[in-house]
Amino acid sequence: MNKQQRLHIKTYLIYGIYILRTSPLVLALLTIIGVLNSITTLFPETVGGGFIIGFGIVETIFLTPVLYGYLYEKIEEKNNSLADIFKIYVPGYLLVLFCMSVPIAIGSAFIVSAAGPSANFAHFQITILFLSLLFIYAIPGYYVSGKIVPSITYGVQFFVKYIFASAPLLLLGLFSKLLLLFVHFQLSWLQESYLFIFVVIEFFVYLLASFIDFLLFIILIYILRNQDDIVKRDAYRENTAFKS
Repeated sequence: MNKQQRLHIKTYLIYGIYILRTSPLVLALLTIIGVLNSITTLFPETVGGGFIIGFGIVETIFLTPVLYGYLYEKIEEKNNSLADIFKIYVPGYLLVLFCMSVPIAIGSAFIVSAAGPSANFAHFQITILFLSLLFIYAIPGYYVSGKIVPSITYGVQFFVKYIFASAPLLLLGLFSKLLLLFVHFQLSWLQESYLFIFVVIEFFVYLLASFIDFLLFIILIYILRNQDDIVKRDAYRENTAFKS
């Protein structure tokens, strides 16, 4: 592997663990979310299911991009408030999410339909899982560049160019997603017979998967910041965040 292909993953992994370990706000919020997500299992399905869906939407739309922004600003040694972080990052994050989700959903539906009538919801989830690995590159690309379409384009290009060099990151991201799928599809019997054990397992699996996701985000922020061909950062955020 030549010098250009080296991504220094081990070095940035150490940085990532340190950043998360010294971010009590992130760890506390992840713990609270994990507890709320797990204890809803103890309620009737109509109540717990509705809460999980609603809370999951709120978490995806608002909390996750704010926490990403908080970690990115910590790496950049900035001190914006959470309100400013929300204004700076959330709108663009949602646009990136939307721009990538539409083709992924269409592609997943096409692949599953081509598989025939035997394909079920689990197959659909697994297909989306593999296609959504591109988010691993595009989301950090947006936080580094502050641009919507270029971050998606660069994310795909980076995936193709460094598919082997970044294989450990892909495997780590795949592992975190498969953990969640395993709990929901393979341990459902545990929920019926040993509810408390299921709740505990679900809590720790959520924490582990979330920790891995945020760790991947931090590692790729460091990697992308040091790539010569990354979309150059500009004054986009500074120009849009504080004028209103």
